[in-house]
Amino acid sequence: MAMDEAALALAAVESLRAGVPTRLATRLMPDIRKPVTDMFLGDLASLAAGGKPEGRILWGEYGQGKTHMLTTLAHAALERGFAVSMIALSREVSLHQLLPFYGRAAAALRVPDSVIPGILAPLLRRGGDGLANSPIKALGRYPHPLPAIVLEDLFASAGEEQDLLYGDLVGCPLAMSEVRRIHRACRGEAMPRFAERFRAHLHAPAYFGVMADAIRYSGYQGWVILLDEVELAGRLGKASRLLAYRHLAWLLGWMQAMPYPIYVVAATASRLKTERMYEGSSRQQDDRSVFPDLAAERFGPGARQDMEHFFKRAISTHCPSVRQATQSEVATVLDRVVQLHGLAYDWPAQLDVGTLLAQIPNVPVRTQIRAALEALDQGRLYREATVPTAGPLAEASLAENEGFFTVP
Repeated sequence: MAMDEAALALAAVESLRAGVPTRLATRLMPDIRKPVTDMFLGDLASLAAGGKPEGRILWGEYGQGKTHMLTTLAHAALERGFAVSMIALSREVSLHQLLPFYGRAAAALRVPDSVIPGILAPLLRRGGDGLANSPIKALGRYPHPLPAIVLEDLFASAGEEQDLLYGDLVGCPLAMSEVRRIHRACRGEAMPRFAERFRAHLHAPAYFGVMADAIRYSGYQGWVILLDEVELAGRLGKASRLLAYRHLAWLLGWMQAMPYPIYVVAATASRLKTERMYEGSSRQQDDRSVFPDLAAERFGPGARQDMEHFFKRAISTHCPSVRQATQSEVATVLDRVVQLHGLAYDWPAQLDVGTLLAQIPNVPVRTQIRAALEALDQGRLYREATVPTAGPLAEASLAENEGFFTVP
């Protein structure tokens, strides 16, 4: 048994024990949802070929493997030359304010050939070469020219000023006076006058576009954004929830084709459908029946169609569900866990997987994995494996609570 094989197995086992799937763990574990994975990989192939695939919502019950699937997709995207941002909604990260959300996504960005988040090093390697012929210089490509000018200034600056400009590009905005000062210092001319001042609620997509184009300019295939815990958007009040839906629809390319090389997968608990969208219920106060009118009132007639299309698309077959794994599929996973445990700790690991599944049959897969690991630990230490008891996992309420989110 090679030491590196044991070390890899140990790292995978410990990530499974912690319930935080790593790229290594997803690589070493069997893919029991290959048809769904293949759907996403087809979209990545389309984006790499210059297409504009629509993003997808990934539905699933609590604890049934949505995060694991996102991690699998992140690993596959990195292997195929994409930059990847994987983030989960939380108290600090929400979709109703697009520019702060962008800052979180940009800060989490990883590229295939670096362990350091971000793309500063790949950008500096290009050094502005060929920028004039890139989409970044295309007139009218972005809703506001400011981020593209900041990127150009990045190549003409150095030292602290370069760091400040990169910080602006990844969501730590500089004061306009500071941007103007650096522009004059590095370009020898005043900042051009804009037709209108930059406003976050209108122009945040410009930062997404410039970052995605900068990723392509740096030699990668595009930007894959993977969102987890999206059901937490359901805790927002009505006005903020509408904004979150609109921003998500834009990111997914459902309001119009995404104009930038961005592909988004948003994993969410099925409760967002059943408790907010109601999936065809006749109730009159569900989001699907109320929000199109609310969108038209706030954003104009076209926004009604955008919202209607968003809800229709969200519950269509375009957006797959992570179904509950069969006993046979779970057994395949647990057999692999037994094998990895034996490699990791150098012992003849054995576990009656059928008995374990019979004793804790109706719990999430990750709970069954943890139960298997605990039984294996006991078997290794005491030569007697006892299957632990397991209860249901608690889910967070989706009751409206505007105060749950804080402004980053």
